[in-house]
Amino acid sequence: MEWLRQTIRELLADRSRILLVLLGVVWGTLSLTVVLSFGEGFNAAMGEAMRNSGEHMIRFWSGATTRPYAGLPAGRWIGLRREDADWIRRRVRGVRAVSSEFQNFGELAAFKDRQSNVRLHGVDACYGELRRILPRPGGRFLSERDVSERRRIAFLGHEVKRRLFGPRAAVGETIEIRGTPFTVVGVMREKISLSGYEGYDREKIFIPSTTFQDLRGWQYVSYLIIGLESPDDDRRVLRDVYRALGPIKGFDARDEASLLFHNQIATNRMTEEILGGTRILMGIVGLLGLLVALIGVANTMFVMVEERRREIGVQMALGARPRSVLGGMIVEGLLVTFSGGVIGIVWSGVVLWLFNRLPLGEDARGYFGTAEVSLATALLVTFVLAIAGATAGYFPARRAARLDPVETLREE
Repeated sequence: MEWLRQTIRELLADRSRILLVLLGVVWGTLSLTVVLSFGEGFNAAMGEAMRNSGEHMIRFWSGATTRPYAGLPAGRWIGLRREDADWIRRRVRGVRAVSSEFQNFGELAAFKDRQSNVRLHGVDACYGELRRILPRPGGRFLSERDVSERRRIAFLGHEVKRRLFGPRAAVGETIEIRGTPFTVVGVMREKISLSGYEGYDREKIFIPSTTFQDLRGWQYVSYLIIGLESPDDDRRVLRDVYRALGPIKGFDARDEASLLFHNQIATNRMTEEILGGTRILMGIVGLLGLLVALIGVANTMFVMVEERRREIGVQMALGARPRSVLGGMIVEGLLVTFSGGVIGIVWSGVVLWLFNRLPLGEDARGYFGTAEVSLATALLVTFVLAIAGATAGYFPARRAARLDPVETLREE
């Protein structure tokens, strides 16, 4: 360990210059670690938000024909019914579930002396799984039996629950919608979605689709929600849905305007590509900050070699091998980078701890996620520092090892 103590003493002998370089490495490590950790938290939050929007899902709604079909003119409205969900399930390969959805805005829901205007949605039992609408503990979503028996039960978005019930429990209570009593069977668990439609889910009430029809008398659905077994089949399933419904609805299967759709799978795919590009950009920015600091390490080591030419010449004249001189200089570079790196990682944890305690809103915190210095990030930064520190010390060390002791002492 004597050689290590000697190396430390040599570094401390020029502490003012080493301190400046150390601060540069600390800043470079801090920027790299914070950027990577923030990126990990942000990407994890975005991934969760994408899944909350609906996984492997395509949403269809009514359109109008732009082509004549079987003697029928163009410009005809094409509506969708609840029965079309069963037809698609039977006819289209790769579909795991289909839910019909009715929706109406401005319905008045009441509990005792409290009232609230809500979005009322009539859906099937599989809708909760398709849209990732999960109940809080103690409650449940709609069941197949609720739909088949046309039960008057309701599942509340958590914001609707807050407006009608405040802090008290809602499950088991009775609310009124359009003067009709409904029993609350569940409250939605809080979630952040990357995309949605017809308002926030937290501001909706979900009832069985059959009950909605009894309540409103509607025959045509607002949407059909189709869940796929594999996201890779989205384009084929789209074609097959048009082919399955075209003959029974009276439109050309090639006429995509007959039924409009939103492909959530394609949206998620594009978002993942954007997030991937963001990760690469943030990594490059962090690495550039660290690179600037490491250039400072290399420059300092070059200066130290120049100032210690006589000392190195004496060592080599006394029998020191070039390999030992080379190793000593590399160790000095590693000590500087690792010392600055450890301090930088510690300060990164402090910065991220402060960021996680900023008074952001629920939605903003959900999208940003929680930034933490993970073990993977710390190991990655340590590996980068090891390579960079050895590289920063190698070139000055190689120059020192090539010094001719006789020429060096003569010059001095």
